[in-house]
Formats: sequence, structure tokens, C-alpha cells
Amino acid sequence: MKNWFVALGGVLGYFALVFLYTLGAYLLVRSPPWFRYLFGFSSLSIFFGLLARTFHWASVSHIVLAESVLTGGGILFSLFWAFFSKKKPDQGVGEQPSPEDQPGKSDSPGTFLLAEVGDEEADLPVSRVREEIGTLLDAGLSVLVYGPTGSGKTSGVLMECLRERQAGDADRSILLIACSDGMEDYDLLNRPIPASPQEKARNLRAMVREHPDVRIGSLSRLFGDWDRAEGPLRSAFRRAAEGERLTIVFDELNRSSVSALNLILKSMDPVLGHYELFDFTTGERLSCPLERLVFCATCNMGEGYGQTRELDWSLLDRFPGVVFMDYDARLEKQMLIGLGVPPDLAGRMVHVALALREAHRTGNLAAPLSTRHLKNWGRLVADGADPETIASCLWVNRLVTHDRLGFPDKDQVHGIREVLGRTFRGGRKS
Repeated sequence: MKNWFVALGGVLGYFALVFLYTLGAYLLVRSPPWFRYLFGFSSLSIFFGLLARTFHWASVSHIVLAESVLTGGGILFSLFWAFFSKKKPDQGVGEQPSPEDQPGKSDSPGTFLLAEVGDEEADLPVSRVREEIGTLLDAGLSVLVYGPTGSGKTSGVLMECLRERQAGDADRSILLIACSDGMEDYDLLNRPIPASPQEKARNLRAMVREHPDVRIGSLSRLFGDWDRAEGPLRSAFRRAAEGERLTIVFDELNRSSVSALNLILKSMDPVLGHYELFDFTTGERLSCPLERLVFCATCNMGEGYGQTRELDWSLLDRFPGVVFMDYDARLEKQMLIGLGVPPDLAGRMVHVALALREAHRTGNLAAPLSTRHLKNWGRLVADGADPETIASCLWVNRLVTHDRLGFPDKDQVHGIREVLGRTFRGGRKS
């Protein structure tokens, strides 16, 4: 009976070890590096101990002693690694960061640090996008501006350039068309809108006056629940045909449906010195001279943007000017100062944005800190909020990756907080 209990205990102990080992392997994925080293070292030591016992390489007492010494050494080494890996000495302003401190140079996705920059305004990247767009617009050419999301392509740069030229050319109007995945070609021509009961009654009274010999019941069947309103593209062509000069701006062009993109492509195709639009809802053709219409557009290109379509080469060919616009750090600093943020603090906030964007480019973050979120951050800081504290609840969780259950990556969150701490508590100046 005693042997049976020993055998049962051995079997249960074996399954318990397998369960604990499987649980440890599962938790290993979300564990810090020092725990992984300890787990692997302990597993190997137990494995070699079992081999030594099986082949009688040593006695049980010697094996237990060796296992104890190795396990104790492994624990001490892991504690040493965990303690000193978190106590890296801060670098001075004049020192160069080590390669492992630079964004994109680390094995861990969250161990990126803020690159050291100088104290002068000249250290911020210089953007020539406004000059490039202005040159193309002055020549009367159509322009496509693309770049990362939230960089201010439409409202911050393109529309400002158009308004500056509108001040010197009061006869030219600006028409902004916001594109979306649900926008079809007929929405640009004559988009359907729900007809109100008052509108249907008003139309019915007008029809009765025009056709007094027809019964009201018969006329009422002619009206449905939908009416049509003139779409923005048809409106632009109609106004241009009447002599008005316009600039049409398609915001987020590649979010349009395929049918809408095909209609835009045909409308931008010059035919015998004219732009021509065919309204298939009415069978009408609208045309105007080329100099009366200028087409501009903004879009996001790349596989990281959902619900966008790759622009066809034939559509890209309709834009003589194609300009890439990155985040403009100088413009962002001026924007923050205009919101009421002190210049020194505004410079630090811009440097944080630059570091996090570099981390995004190198794959250490899921998203960059956009100009839009930087502006919201600046508003709260100008109202007296602590920049480091308010950032945690404002945009930190937007930038990091999440697992399948929705939990944010702890390494990336720690890296962002380290950037904030080094910037706002490390005595940096800008």
C-alpha cells in the first residue's frame, strides 16, 4: 500500500510540475527579461539534474546541493539585472545618447528615450511645404498633399495657402468637399435627402395648381419619401459655368468610394480646353474653361490607414503637383505659443512629439503624436495643467499597441512616461 501511495504521489507531482511549467511558459510572454532568464536557467538546471539522477552521474545529495547553488546564483543574478537595468545614469546635455537609448535601436518596443537636442530654434526641422504649395498654386496647378494623419495638411497648411491667395484674388472661391467611404458618385451630383411632410404637401399643392384636371390621389403617388439636393461637385461646375472661379479641395480623397473616385477622375480630365462633368442623374453636361477651376486634395497613403484606397495612377496623373507634408515642428511650436503656452515649455512639448514620432517610424509605437493631439495638449497646459500628468489621460494610450484583450503594452507606456519624465523633470531647455 505504501508503494501505491508513493506511485500516486509521483504521478500527481508530475502532473503538477507539468501544469506549473505550462503556466510559467504562458506568463513568460508578458514577463520582464530578468524573469525570462530565471525561468530558462531554472528549467535547464532541473533538466540536467534529472539526467544526472537517471544515469547515476552523481548522488542525490550532490545533485540537490548543486541545484541549490545554481538556483541561488540564478536568483541573485536576476535580482541584480532587474535592479541595475532600471538605474541607468542620466546623461548630461552635452553627452551623446548610447545606441540602446535611441529610438528604434532597442530590442524592447518600449525602451526608447528622448534624443538630446540643442537649445536653439534652428534645431527644429525646417519645412518648405508652404513654399512648395504656394509656388504650385501661383502657377494655377492642381495640388495633391499627402502625409501622416493629424499633421494639419488641410486646415493648417493647404487651406491657409489658399486663403492667402484668395486675399489677393477676391473673385476665386474655395469649396471644401469632405470625402468618406459612404460617399458615392450621385452624392457629388444630386444627393438624396429625406423629404419632409411639409415639403411633400407644398409640392402637391403646386402640382394641383398646374394640373387642376388630375385627381389629387393620382398626383400624390408621384411623390416619394426622398428628395434630391444639388451635390458639391455639380454645384462647383454650375458656378464655374456661370463665370465664377473656384478652387475645389477634396479632403481625405482616397476615402471616397470607387464610383466617386471615377467621377472625380473624369471631371478632372480636360476636354478641348474645358473641364466637363456629366450628371447621369439628369442627363445634363456641365463644362467650364480650365482656368476657372483648380483641384486640390489631401490624403493619407500607406498600409497603416484603414478604409482608404490606393489612388490610381491615372488619378494621380491629374495632379501636376504632389507634395509630401510631414509634421511641421516650427509651426507646431508657434501654434502652442499662440495658445498661451510659455516658449520654453512649448519647445519641450514639441521635442516630446518629435521623439515619439521617431519611435513610431522605427516600429516602437503604434501611432505618432499628431499635431491635432499636440494642440489639445497645449490647450490644457495653457490652462494650467501639468504637461506630464495630463498627457497620461489625454494621448498616451492612443500611441501604444494593445493585446487581443485590449490591454496596453506596458513597455511602451513606460517608455513614453520616461520621455515625459526626462523632458519635464530633467531640467531640459529648448
